Amino acid sequence: MHELAAKRASAFLEALQEEWQTEEIPSLSISDREPAVELSRVKIADPMDLTDSEVEELTSAFNSRFGMVAFECERVASDGGLHPLARIGERLREHIPARWAVDNRSDGPDGTTKIHDLGTPQDSRSLTSLGMAAHQDGWLSLRGVLSVTGLWADSAPLHAASTYGQNIVRLALELRGRDEEAFHSLFVDDAVTIRRTKDDTVVATSPVLYTKNGWTYSFFREPNDEYEVGSRSQHPAASRAIDFLIAHSHFGAHGSAFTKLDRAGRGLIFNNRHCIHGRTAFTDDQKSGKKRIIASKWWICDPEYRSLVWD
Repeated sequence: MHELAAKRASAFLEALQEEWQTEEIPSLSISDREPAVELSRVKIADPMDLTDSEVEELTSAFNSRFGMVAFECERVASDGGLHPLARIGERLREHIPARWAVDNRSDGPDGTTKIHDLGTPQDSRSLTSLGMAAHQDGWLSLRGVLSVTGLWADSAPLHAASTYGQNIVRLALELRGRDEEAFHSLFVDDAVTIRRTKDDTVVATSPVLYTKNGWTYSFFREPNDEYEVGSRSQHPAASRAIDFLIAHSHFGAHGSAFTKLDRAGRGLIFNNRHCIHGRTAFTDDQKSGKKRIIASKWWICDPEYRSLVWD
């Protein structure tokens, strides 16, 4: 394991240097020293016409150690065509890995997919008011494809959820400084295994960190009552690595960040290649009409998938 994993780790770090345009990869001490923080929001006047300074602020926050940027907009209505979130993505495409927008068969006329509580039990908790464990979008069907996710509150519920995230790549770099053997174990083919609890089926086995077509990727999720997360590797270093990541994947974990989409025009854009995200439960109120409706949009950076249509 050691030789192959070390070789893959070296290639990953070289690719990361290229992405970050840096000569030295930092090792951050975030899990012990940095409690969870609420993200500051970038103020945007008109999302249909971002200023250069707004683009700079959004880009800088996206490239921060959290890998995500929260924002709020004064103007919340579209011009009758493209949704403001999609317009923001268009403006940022030269600055973050959101080169091509993904077409989703669930997209509405404004180019976004709406996520809300349908009021009935669903296979996916995304369409309920229940909390969702931290994960990466597309982790089951489009692993390593969706590079950036955008969320925008079209309307807010009575009691808002906290949307939280953890940067798995930054967390792994901290592990590298503490336990290099455990860090290297994240690159083996069976570094992480995810098992669906209801039928005891393994639904994914993967390296946690890897490179593809010159880009760096992570693969992980928070365990919950739906999915167990572990490692098939028998090496003790693999167990140490997975345990470390699990311990920092939940809401409120050290090194993580969160925001609330509690008003129309508030949103979040994050690096789906590097980060996992989840949400706590929320409460709609039918009488007052306070209902959580989230417009969602996804982008890719790899031209191999530029014509992708997501079912």
